[in-house]
Amino acid sequence: MKARIELLLAELKLPSMRRMHEKIAKEVLSAGGDFGSYLHSLLEEEVSERRSRRVQRRMKEARFRQIKTLDELEVKELPKGISIQRLNDLAQGDYMNTATNILALGGSGTGKSHVCTALGVAACRMGKRVRFFTAAELVSELEAAQEKHTLHRFLKRFASLDLAIIDELGYLAIGEHGADLLFQALSERHERQSIILNSNLAFEEWGSIFGSERLTVALLDRLTHRAHILEMNGPSYRLKSARRAGGKQAGMKEN
Repeated sequence: MKARIELLLAELKLPSMRRMHEKIAKEVLSAGGDFGSYLHSLLEEEVSERRSRRVQRRMKEARFRQIKTLDELEVKELPKGISIQRLNDLAQGDYMNTATNILALGGSGTGKSHVCTALGVAACRMGKRVRFFTAAELVSELEAAQEKHTLHRFLKRFASLDLAIIDELGYLAIGEHGADLLFQALSERHERQSIILNSNLAFEEWGSIFGSERLTVALLDRLTHRAHILEMNGPSYRLKSARRAGGKQAGMKEN
């Protein structure tokens, strides 16, 4: 009977129930539970395992450079005007329900990439389909798709993501053609799905990225139509951390 049950569970693709049905049965019996309790515990185990596998799959598909969470942030080092409460509220994911964007602007080392990645990780844990790109990577993939005559397919997949994260816009030149493709890709998501984007340049400097005032104005109009804007200006957190680490090492040598 046991072998037959496990065969049927395997055929139904219920691996957690197959693995745990005996253990859970013993636990329920020892606790004086009934069949309903047993079935509930068994189904709960299967659902929990499926959710865990889905999150793992979403995290892998997102292609984050590193896994970052909001818990890892140094709260006292956050730029003025950015509270951990505000970031935690955003991590609940309600912005995705209304295709609202999140735009983080500020100098290097102020935590923009960390925050954007952490919000992406939170979305993955909700089962959302997320993809992380640097701006240069996205442009490169768009250009490659165009060369292979698969741009339409790429744009369709890009537009269907629950959340697209664009990191480091403005750090590297993308060229006029790349700017046109990037505009096209971001426009595909307008009022459909959310974008998280960070840049070291203020909005008024974006003309240097796209090389066209018309294109820049049109893109900003789309991105800021519904958006949370995080002004992340201030001293470089990375630089301060490096200086602190250097000071500690110097102190250790002196001792």
